[in-house]
Amino acid sequence: MRLLLGLLLALTGVLAVPAAADELPPLTQVQPPSFQGKRTYGKVLKARPGAWAPAPERVSYQWLRDGVPIPGEVRRKHEVAPEDVGHRLDVVVVVGATGYADTATQVRVGKVKHRVKVRRTVRYSVRTRGGVGGVDVADFRRLAQETYDDPRGWRAKGVRFKQVKHGGAFTLWLSEARLVPSFSRSCSTQWSCRVGRNVVINVDRWRGASPAWNRADRSLRDYRHMVVNHETGHWLGYGHASCPRRGAPAPVMMQQSKGTGGCRFNPWPTPAELRRR
Repeated sequence: MRLLLGLLLALTGVLAVPAAADELPPLTQVQPPSFQGKRTYGKVLKARPGAWAPAPERVSYQWLRDGVPIPGEVRRKHEVAPEDVGHRLDVVVVVGATGYADTATQVRVGKVKHRVKVRRTVRYSVRTRGGVGGVDVADFRRLAQETYDDPRGWRAKGVRFKQVKHGGAFTLWLSEARLVPSFSRSCSTQWSCRVGRNVVINVDRWRGASPAWNRADRSLRDYRHMVVNHETGHWLGYGHASCPRRGAPAPVMMQQSKGTGGCRFNPWPTPAELRRR
């Protein structure tokens, strides 16, 4: 705990303990620190400092994820982030007063859950068509699964996607651009597509996003999230959407590869899309 206390004092900006701190008595804990709030993505957790004698002159906080301090999370409140889901949170409360040693208490918060429980499990497989040179297929599989597992995606609607070696409810394809129309005449060599149980990602778009997306200076990783969410959304039964109002996040079912019509580029389903039955 002493090593942790030293680290937390540095992270939270609390003044270093004097050389004679070992001779100072700790504050007496009257009521242990605790937290309030739900351990769920999108919620806010709030640390409670507890009660001490004498009353602390200073209180500081450090939130931990799997035992590691989260950079910048040194306030009393912590908004549960996507990266918290599936991991254990704790908060360390450090109290101090003149004439007393700074005292740290670690409060176990627990494992963070998704916003909603699993309502449906969908199995899918991954295949390639044509030349996909320059793309690591294992990396494509991993990144696609990360998109499906992300609490901001269709998982927030209660859909869990499980990758299998063969078969499944649909096939996620990484296809050479010139072969995308081989799935259907309605598909283009320029864009990704969905045909029946085939969710087709155009390798050119996977490698380099789209001109509109790049002009907006958005990341390639966000584009990959968007295109997997968009084409899978079609498989889930969603049609194309338009910009609801200028400046709003674009629906993920909007054709953002071509532009957003005044909306902000957005790789994730909007709350309105997630509410749709």
